[in-house]
Amino acid sequence: MKNPGLGKALIVDDEKTNRLILKSLLVKQGYQTIEAVNGQEAVDLFQQENPSIIFMDVMMPVLDGYEAARQIKAASINHFVPVIFLTAMSDEKSLAQCIEAGGDDFLVKPYNKFILQSKIRSMQRIAELNREVQGMYSMIHREQEIAESVFINAIQSSNIENNFIKQVVRPAGIFSGDMVLSAYSPSRDLFFLTGDFTGHGLLAALGAMPVSEVFRAMTTKGFSPEEILTGINKKLKSMLPVGMFFGAQLVVVNHDLEHVRVFNAGMPDVIIVDGETHRIKHQLVSTGLPLGVDANIDPKEMLQYAPISYNDKILMHSDGLTEARNAKDQEFGSQRLFESIENAPKNQIFDRVFQDLDKFCGNITTQADDVTLVEITCVHDVLPEIEVHDYIKPSSHIMGDRGEWKLSMRFNGSRLRETNPVPVLVSYLLEMEELEAERQSLFTVMTELYVNALDHGVLGLDSNLKADPEGFESYFQNRESRLASLDSGYVIFNLSVEQDSSRRSILLRIEDSGKGFEYEDRNYATAGDTDLSGRGIMLIRDLCESLEYHGKGNIAIARFSWAIG
Repeated sequence: MKNPGLGKALIVDDEKTNRLILKSLLVKQGYQTIEAVNGQEAVDLFQQENPSIIFMDVMMPVLDGYEAARQIKAASINHFVPVIFLTAMSDEKSLAQCIEAGGDDFLVKPYNKFILQSKIRSMQRIAELNREVQGMYSMIHREQEIAESVFINAIQSSNIENNFIKQVVRPAGIFSGDMVLSAYSPSRDLFFLTGDFTGHGLLAALGAMPVSEVFRAMTTKGFSPEEILTGINKKLKSMLPVGMFFGAQLVVVNHDLEHVRVFNAGMPDVIIVDGETHRIKHQLVSTGLPLGVDANIDPKEMLQYAPISYNDKILMHSDGLTEARNAKDQEFGSQRLFESIENAPKNQIFDRVFQDLDKFCGNITTQADDVTLVEITCVHDVLPEIEVHDYIKPSSHIMGDRGEWKLSMRFNGSRLRETNPVPVLVSYLLEMEELEAERQSLFTVMTELYVNALDHGVLGLDSNLKADPEGFESYFQNRESRLASLDSGYVIFNLSVEQDSSRRSILLRIEDSGKGFEYEDRNYATAGDTDLSGRGIMLIRDLCESLEYHGKGNIAIARFSWAIG
């Protein structure tokens, strides 16, 4: 009895007698048969009839069996169709040629029905296994697509969307080992992290989840970039296998667009381009090991400052961009990248780089590594608007008398090198007073007061140094050297909450050990005043009900108030 499930067998032989013999044997096995007299006819019938097994003679007119097998295998790349070569030759070289052409087995003439039967059963088992593998592959592919969607939603969906930030990640596979994260700190600084895990694909992408979690949680709470990098490194060191690590670039654009802080750990240079001339102003090289390698890192050793001007471009990229190759196995390289930057039309650097990259790579659409490029344009619109209110500044909150309280903390000498007290104090204030909507305003006020106390009070820095690029560099060099050797001085925080019939106030008293200044002679009525961080003081005045200086000018008292319902 014939087994109708065996399907069609395609017999390809220019000898009629050979076809008749083989047909008789195959029909007895349960196959329907179709016949071709040369290789080209076999290719055509394969496309039309979709046979489940092919018996291919070697020497035929028009198109020989070798070439016909190659074309059939190329056309059936997504499913397995066994090709058994029919040959009178038995030498190893001829048989090897059959396998190299795409054959799955061979049958030596004259045909033996028992050998034929065993080879058919063998091919059936292989075909069944192939179908199972294809099914498993389809399921895995579907799961990867779902995981990719979850990955994108979890990692990238929370990134900042802004017309002045351009970013592209081109994965080498379904998953990318490159990642891009962005967020605003409560003080309105822009934090931008690009990273590259060892390798690519699912294994590399798994590390992106904890990096994203640490980055977003700590940035939102106002921790410093050094603390964020330390947190990420600690997390990765505890979970990554040996030999896997994370190259990272962390760029922090200051909210006044005066400067950027760059931490480069095992990544290509961060490039700052003049917004008018497209001249490359700064190349900030890697100064630290990738994260996840050493449990004990000091991000301060990686820190680099660079002044920025209006419309400057900050470019961050992974090594997949410069290492992309063309059909001649040549790299795109840093020099071509620099030429793309310098030759781009105004404000079109990002697009020009990818145009030149795609032109260089030509038909090579799949690269060996993920390709990432980020461009940040340094304009005020890239930063969030400051939430400045008219008096009473914060919005009304429905709450009764929660009671008054006070808190005092003193930070001495070397503790100022290691601790940023602002995130902790702001979190405490928010928990005590339930003022989450005012996080940004509170953080801005506390940060400006603390930075003035530390930089100009304890460290004795003169903000007038930042008037030009040379002085700017000197300012931050002095800041880092003085902070590194700091072993005396202090900053004292006194926080108290008071309440009357219509409002509740946080009184922020910040005292430092500096020599102070002649505050009676200062006039901060104009926004253009930059002396002694004048712009920061103007911002505090806008956000607070009042700002006063006492003592020798080393005590600042700001009153932050809100109406109560």
